[in-house]
Amino acid sequence: MGKKSTLLLFSEGFVAGCWLLATRCCFRINQKCNFIKEYKYLLRTASSQIPEASTSYFQIIHTNRLRARFYFLFIPLLILGVFNCAPGKKKSSDPTISGHSLSVSYAKGFAIIDYGKYRKITVLDPWEQSTGMSFEYYLIDHEKNIPVELKGKQIIRTPVRSVICLSTSHIGFLRALNEITSLKALSGAAFVSDPEVLELVASKKVFDVGYDQGINYELILSLKPDLIIAYGVGGEVTGFINKLRDLGLNVILNGEYLEESPLAKTEWIKFVGAFYNKDQEAADYFSKIEKNYNGIKQSVISVKSRPVVLTGLPYKDAWWMAGGHSNLATLIGDAGGKFLWDENTSREAFVVSLEQVVIRSAKADFWINCGTVNTLNELLSADSRFTVFPQVRKKAIFNNNLSVSPGGGNDYWERGVVRPDLILADLVKIFHPECDSGKVFNFYKRIE
Repeated sequence: MGKKSTLLLFSEGFVAGCWLLATRCCFRINQKCNFIKEYKYLLRTASSQIPEASTSYFQIIHTNRLRARFYFLFIPLLILGVFNCAPGKKKSSDPTISGHSLSVSYAKGFAIIDYGKYRKITVLDPWEQSTGMSFEYYLIDHEKNIPVELKGKQIIRTPVRSVICLSTSHIGFLRALNEITSLKALSGAAFVSDPEVLELVASKKVFDVGYDQGINYELILSLKPDLIIAYGVGGEVTGFINKLRDLGLNVILNGEYLEESPLAKTEWIKFVGAFYNKDQEAADYFSKIEKNYNGIKQSVISVKSRPVVLTGLPYKDAWWMAGGHSNLATLIGDAGGKFLWDENTSREAFVVSLEQVVIRSAKADFWINCGTVNTLNELLSADSRFTVFPQVRKKAIFNNNLSVSPGGGNDYWERGVVRPDLILADLVKIFHPECDSGKVFNFYKRIE
C-alpha cells in the first residue's frame, strides 16, 4: 500500500467521521441558532461529495489530487459549522434572540420586544382583511446611538414630545397617560369630546388637520410632529403613510378598533405608552382597568337568565350589524347578556335587511347603541316600522350617547376606549339591575 493511497484512505475516513459527528451535533443544537439552516445545507452538500459510509473507506482507493484537496479544504468548514451551531459558542446576528417580549395579554394586533438598546414594535393586520400585513417601528431613546443593524429601518426617537392624532379615539390613550399636552393637532376637531382638548382647539393651541382627501399636508409639515398616530380602514392608507414619510415624518398605525374584546382594545395603551417611554405607567393603568372589568364580569357570571340584545340602527334599508366576535358582542356577553346575532363568527360588521331584524327583534329583550337618537320620537320618525319592535313598547331602549359635545363628539368612543370597565358597569345596570350597586350611568341613557 503506497503512502499516497494510505493518506487518501485516511482523509476519506476522517471526513466521513466528521460528517457523522456534525449531523448528530446539529440535531441537538438550540433551534434558535440563526446559522443552522445554512450549515445543514453545507453539510448536505458535503455528504453528496462523499461515498456512502461502508467498508469501502478501509479499502485502498485511487483518486485524483483535486478530490483530495477538496476533502482537506472542507474538513475545517465542517468543524467550524458544528462549533458555530453549538449553543453559546457564537452570538447570532438575529436580535430576537437577545430581546424579551413585553407582556401583551389580550391584544392580538401588536407586539413589543425590548433589546436594551432599542425596542421593536410590530403592528399586525392593521386594517380589515389585511391578513399577513405588518409594520415595524424601532424605538430608540434620544441620547442613544442608532445601532448599525437598524440601517434602513423606521427609527422613532423617544420619548415623543409632540403628536398628531388622526382619530379622536386616540385622545383617550393620551388622556390616560397624562400626555394631552403633547397633542399638537388632530383630525376632525368637531367630533372631540374631551373638554380640555376642545378648549385647546378653541385657543388655537391644537389644530385641525382635516381628514380623508382634505388632509392639510402643509399644516402637518409646519407643526413638525415627532409622531403621527394614524389608523387604516383599507389598503389605501399605505399611500397616505408613504406620502407623509416622504416628507420626513414618522407615522404609526394604531389598530385598536379591530380588536375583538374590550380589554384587548384598552391594552393598546401599552402600544401608545411605549412611544412616551411610559411602559410601566401603561402596564399599571391597564392592570387596574383589567381588575375592575373582570370583577364586574364575575358579578354576573352565574346569572340565571341572559337577556337577548339587539344593537345598531339601519342606514336606508341596510342594517350594519356588529359581528358575533366583535368588541360589542363581547361586552354584551360579559355583562350577562346574549347578542341577537351571536351565531355569527366574524369580528367585522355585516349587513342584514331591515325585514330580518324586524323578525328577529321579537326575541330581543333590549335594544342598545341605536345611533344618535335621544328620544323615542326621534327613533320612530326615522322609520315607522320600529313601532312593532317589542323594545319600543317596553321602553327597553338604551343609547350610548349620554355625554356628547356640541359638535357631536361622543365620550363613549373616546374615554370609553380606555374605560371598558365603566361601559360594562352600565350594561350590567341595564341587563341585571339587581347585580349593580351603581347609582348613575357613565355612558348610557334610557331612550324615552
